Amino acid sequence: MKKITFALILFSMTAFGAIQISPTLELQNIKTSSLEKQILAPEKKGTVMVFLSARCPCSESHEGLLKKMSEEYADFQFIGIHANQDEDPKIVQAHFQKSEIPFPVLHDPKAKLADQLKAFKTPHAFILSSKGEVLFSGGVTDSHVGDEAQENYLKAAMNDIRQGKSVQKPLVRSLGCVISRETKEEKENVWKN
Repeated sequence: MKKITFALILFSMTAFGAIQISPTLELQNIKTSSLEKQILAPEKKGTVMVFLSARCPCSESHEGLLKKMSEEYADFQFIGIHANQDEDPKIVQAHFQKSEIPFPVLHDPKAKLADQLKAFKTPHAFILSSKGEVLFSGGVTDSHVGDEAQENYLKAAMNDIRQGKSVQKPLVRSLGCVISRETKEEKENVWKN
């Protein structure tokens, strides 16, 4: 049992230790069409980055929860990321302009950021440190339907960070719709490296 536990801890440390994003990326804000350059907010406790979809019912069912969390956890920066390559841009823009989400939703062309972070489904949430290190990766909740969730993984991770602790569950399962990539090669690339 000790060997298995050590192997899981080593895997988690290796997986998160290897993934880090740049604090500045140029991504277009879907709601306003402006170009966003500063992705990470060093003055905040962390950046919550959630991959979202305009067509996925699982993603949409979490929008109300994400709105509430962004208000309750104002000491964190919230950013939505749209990486699905098979969704019509006009439908995507219309969806996020009328959604309840009060934070920016940025377009991830060719799902490059999704590939870098190994985001697989929507909604898939990450909490990043001010240096771009991944502190949490996984589902917002333990349910396909946000309001039916028994456990809110994202909220628990933010509470741990607020209290100065390491995130108790840094890697959890993400439930939802698969993020579509453009080609078979790009789809397979998610699991490489």
